[in-house]
Formats: sequence, structure tokens, C-alpha cells
Amino acid sequence: MKALLLAPALLLALPAAAQSDREPYRAAGTEPFWSLTIDDSTIQYHPASGQRISVTKPRPIVGINGELYQTQRITVDITHAQCSDGMSDRVYADTVRLRIGRWTYSGCGGRIIEDGAPNGLAGSWRIQALNGRPVRLARPATLTFTGDRVSGRICNGFGGSYRFERGTLTTRAIVGTKMACMGGRTELESALLAVLSTPLKVSRGNRADTLVLSNARSSVALRRASQ
Repeated sequence: MKALLLAPALLLALPAAAQSDREPYRAAGTEPFWSLTIDDSTIQYHPASGQRISVTKPRPIVGINGELYQTQRITVDITHAQCSDGMSDRVYADTVRLRIGRWTYSGCGGRIIEDGAPNGLAGSWRIQALNGRPVRLARPATLTFTGDRVSGRICNGFGGSYRFERGTLTTRAIVGTKMACMGGRTELESALLAVLSTPLKVSRGNRADTLVLSNARSSVALRRASQ
């Protein structure tokens, strides 16, 4: 949080009672991995390895762009500026910085503004594999996500709407043309539409430009199409 040395008239003490009916505030960071929880009475810091820290929650210093919690063991600096965690493509409402001794850690916190959809899915993808079997066609099989619409082509063109919430992709009302196709494309297309009709978790593949859509029985491996 910048510009913390404000005139007293611009600093407010947030009453503890004002947060008594709220969910705990949560933040997390990577490299190294850590998580933080602020509830009505405590601040709890949990590193992936090493010593956990739990301190009594002080009254925050509230500035024009965030809050600052200062204790002898840990300082939590929350700035109300959007933050991407760099791992899941989620965008959070706050940028969070911790100071513990001589070490400083950066991360994201607060509510999730975007759950990975724009940067994680938007654009055109080539279908690399379906249910673990490579898809090799003379004309690439594709999926494209634009706004709240999904479209694609293996043989016929098809399209519909989708939602992406909490890491899960759900499609609705996918329709397409019914032209007969050669070389097994019809069966491949039917299999793909069957997979897309079920909720699918979205995760990174083994490369930065790949995604995997999957559930307990099915999977679609995608690679971002060249621009």
C-alpha cells in the first residue's frame, strides 16, 4: 500500500465489530507458496514449509487505497489493486505484501474478480487429444472461446454458450451442422460433443500454451493455435 504516511484526518480505524459477520479475509502467494487468513481476532500465516505464525489482529491503518496491519512479527499490506496469481489465471481484488523480519512476500487476496476465463480460455485452440488418444487430422480440429460463446470444428461446425466458474467449464445448447464426414471425423466429433456436454475442470497442461479439460471419465487436451 503506497502513501501510508497520511495526515491523521485521512486515517480511519476500522471497528472490529464491523467485520464480525464477514468471512475471514484470505490471501495467498507463490515462490514460495504461502497462505494468509485474517479473521475477527487473529492473523494466521501458513508457509508451505517452515514456521507458521499466528498473531493477535491489530486495528488496521486504513489509507486511501487499502489497509495496513502492523505487528511485531508480521506486517500485512493490502492494496486494493487487481492481482493475478500467475498460476490459475484467477484475478483477485487485492494485491497483498507481507513483511516478516527481513523478508518480503507478494501475493493476491480478497474476492475473485475473474476465475481464469479471459486469459485462461479466450482464443483459439487445436485439439491435441481426446480421452487420451491423439487427434491427428489433415485439417486441425479446433475449439474457440470468445466472450461467453464456444465454437469448434472437426468436420461440421458447432457452437453454443459456456460458463466458467471456480475452475469448471460448463457448456450449454451446443448445436451444429449434420454433414456426413469421412475418415472417422463423424465419430470423433460425436465423442467430443459428448465430453463437452459434461462439466469439465480446466487445468494447465505440461506446456505454458496447453490446457486440459477433464472429469473422472473424459479429457480434451488443447494447445493454443498459432496467431
